[in-house]
Amino acid sequence: MRITEDEEQLKQQIDMVSRRLAWIAVVLIVGVIGAQLLLQNDMLRHLLTAVDRWEGTAYR
Repeated sequence: MRITEDEEQLKQQIDMVSRRLAWIAVVLIVGVIGAQLLLQNDMLRHLLTAVDRWEGTAYR
């Protein structure tokens, strides 16, 4: 069975898209881990979020 030129180009395009999707997934995972590490620091968490300030206050 012989692979035609069109099939080879399609395979190359699929490989390129797969590599890009894998790269995007790695970047997102690193971003989530980085955000979680930043939120471990009390001073940074206070600057990044308002949740600690809202805790215990009534929402109206």
